[in-house]
Amino acid sequence: MLNGKDFLINQKRFYQNSEINVDLKLSGTTKEKILTEQLENIAIECNEIENIKKKFTTLLIEKEKELDFTEFINHPQYFIKEKKLRKSIIPSKIGGLNIVSVDGSSVIRKFMNIDFSFLKAIAVKYHFYNNRDAKIEYFPDLNGFNNYSIKRTIVNTNEQCIDFNTSLDMNFMEIQLINRIIKESNDIEFIIIDGSIVIMPINLIFSKDPQIIEKYDNLLREYQKLYQNCNENGIILIGSIKDSRTSALCNLLRDSIQLLKPNYNNLYEFMEIGYRNIIKYFSDLDLFNRILNKNERSCIFNCKREIDKIRDTGIKKEISYYFPLTFYAYYLKTTKYDIPCRIEFYVDEKHDLDEAVKKADLISSIILPISSLNDHYGLPIPQIEAHKRAVFKPYEVNLLFNNLKRKLNKYGIYLLEKRRNRRPF
Repeated sequence: MLNGKDFLINQKRFYQNSEINVDLKLSGTTKEKILTEQLENIAIECNEIENIKKKFTTLLIEKEKELDFTEFINHPQYFIKEKKLRKSIIPSKIGGLNIVSVDGSSVIRKFMNIDFSFLKAIAVKYHFYNNRDAKIEYFPDLNGFNNYSIKRTIVNTNEQCIDFNTSLDMNFMEIQLINRIIKESNDIEFIIIDGSIVIMPINLIFSKDPQIIEKYDNLLREYQKLYQNCNENGIILIGSIKDSRTSALCNLLRDSIQLLKPNYNNLYEFMEIGYRNIIKYFSDLDLFNRILNKNERSCIFNCKREIDKIRDTGIKKEISYYFPLTFYAYYLKTTKYDIPCRIEFYVDEKHDLDEAVKKADLISSIILPISSLNDHYGLPIPQIEAHKRAVFKPYEVNLLFNNLKRKLNKYGIYLLEKRRNRRPF
């Protein structure tokens, strides 16, 4: 079996000796060659990568005590903010706690002459009697189904703008709904957003499309209102991200190992394995799924640093007013057989670092008992329920869209589908 360094050195030769070549000038090949040669080569390569991944994660666990980042964590340009890579969490007893989760979904129908977006947002509120039993309420509809919106784009624009506009409309609908619930309720203690707690992508601030700029500014203000509402009412706000392909924490770990100056007297095993190149194969979820046990979380790290970059430029001066906060993320393993959840939270920008660590521990201890009822699916129950209610069913879209077509046809307006959707063959 090759070690990590040998594999990385020989990888180029491996490609040259196989039909899998990264040369873009190569033409296609036959189905038989794919079945008899290329698939086997791909499997061999994946096996080799898996072996070096296992070796690296085993080394991380073995050297856990030596991977101590204490001397760096107070430096403003060092973004891992705990001394150790992982931490055990004790689940809380959550009887009496009120937890709200919100989610939304959208469906876009694009035509040659007009485009339509159907949107839906639902929030659920769980009052937990104990760690398992709860009373459930739905907002804004008692049955948890009826909160729809329809948008149309008549002005000719490109498909990317339509997608951006729909995403902003959907995001605004969700955040506005949370703000309404906070206003109408006085007993909410914990809010889970499905996704990031920061408006994204932040680069849309610089969009040249006036409609997107206006919507983005409105959404910024709605987020600012949400943070203010949560602060004034003592509500913990978190973002729970189901699937993430980011390697942010992996990259920070790579740089941290380098700062510890591995040499032949210290952490030499990382040098021998070629750790800098091996980490490139990992996403954060992949790595921490391998090293975290149930009821453990990763170290916290600064996230959403794009906001700081924009704040520093001074171009969008109100950013510091909308976001006088520091955002953190970490990974939490809630069940034995599911991948970790990425959790985001914030604290006041003038906070003490111990406050951020304590808040991460508190959030984790609350999430664990409501995310561990199924060993194979480790999301918080309110988040699962909100998604189940918010997702569009095919019959809902057909009902709305077919009625819309009939209304348009009455006025002699017919929707022209794109050619790809109306092929006669």
